[in-house]
Amino acid sequence: MILAREVLVLAGIYSLHLATGANNTVKLAVLLPAEGPFPFVKHKVLPAIDIAVKVVENRRYLPDHNIVINFRDDECSETWGPLRAIDLYVEKNVDVYLGPCCDFAVAPVARFSPHWNIPVLSAGAFVQAFDDKFEFKQLTRMLTTYGKVAEVVDEVTQAYNWTTIGLLFHDNLVNRAGSKSTEFFTMEPIFYKFKSADFEPWYKMFDQNYNYTFNPRSLLEEASLKTRIVVLCASADSVREIMIKAHELNFDNGEYVFLNIDLFSSKEDSEKPWYRENDTTERNQKAKKAYEALMTVTLRKPTSPEYRNFSEEVKKRAGNDSFAYGEDEVNSFVGAFHDAVILYALALNETLANNRSITNGTEITHRMWNRTFEGELFQAIT
Repeated sequence: MILAREVLVLAGIYSLHLATGANNTVKLAVLLPAEGPFPFVKHKVLPAIDIAVKVVENRRYLPDHNIVINFRDDECSETWGPLRAIDLYVEKNVDVYLGPCCDFAVAPVARFSPHWNIPVLSAGAFVQAFDDKFEFKQLTRMLTTYGKVAEVVDEVTQAYNWTTIGLLFHDNLVNRAGSKSTEFFTMEPIFYKFKSADFEPWYKMFDQNYNYTFNPRSLLEEASLKTRIVVLCASADSVREIMIKAHELNFDNGEYVFLNIDLFSSKEDSEKPWYRENDTTERNQKAKKAYEALMTVTLRKPTSPEYRNFSEEVKKRAGNDSFAYGEDEVNSFVGAFHDAVILYALALNETLANNRSITNGTEITHRMWNRTFEGELFQAIT
């Protein structure tokens, strides 16, 4: 426990009091990376949580309550994430955890939380293992799951009467010290969705970070011997290279179909995914033609006026933190954390109205599941 205390001092504390004159305090513990390439980094998410707290106040979901945000940098780490969650618990600075998002960080926190009777709401935790509600009793996932992606792929194949698929995806093959890739966990439930006693989908992994394992020609030629329906999951640049090679091999002639799993691309990136400003006109044209044979599975991006207004408010507040929000609209993670605050407040309100305590995480969690509510990104949680 001494180590955890020392970590807390090094991490620093972000604490924002958002209401005054209240009789009770609700402590929102936010566990997210303070910096890095993540779509759920601190300066993107905290403004949305701030907005959500104002909504809770204005709608009087928790009258006579003071809401406090306690931020800790989990570094997207399976070590620092749970250590900082423990610090918050020992200091009695948490009534609900918002995050972590990274799978290896949220897993131990979500395992601890039932013993503490504290709910965990995450915009991550997509991996199939988190479906186990016996192990993760108080985990509420605000976005999709990789299992849901597998269901979408299954529905698409049934709609077109496709029966044999193959999987082509990136994994950390060279740097084995690292964990399995996000792409691996994305494709895992798709593999098992199509696996049966009589059929096992063909699959091939490559490491897009090392050219000697990433040869689009050989990958496609091997795939052509096994399947005509190829499911891809890799970086946008890697998928583009594969599709350009598919065009050069005449694999975009209608005989093959490519499905691309790209859940979190920005609106700007998804409008012209084939185009690269720093590439030649010839290669851009090849990519454009090849992408006619590509179907992409992605998260629905809200387009309502309300969400656009929400995006502008988030960007404005983020600008106060000297951060220029580059995307046209905020990403799905940001909207999901906003809605997590609303959902928790509604469930807590009902729990308190039924003479239960804020410390009854089990009761609050069950009131968050399988319900509809008005948020910025979603109207339903399952």
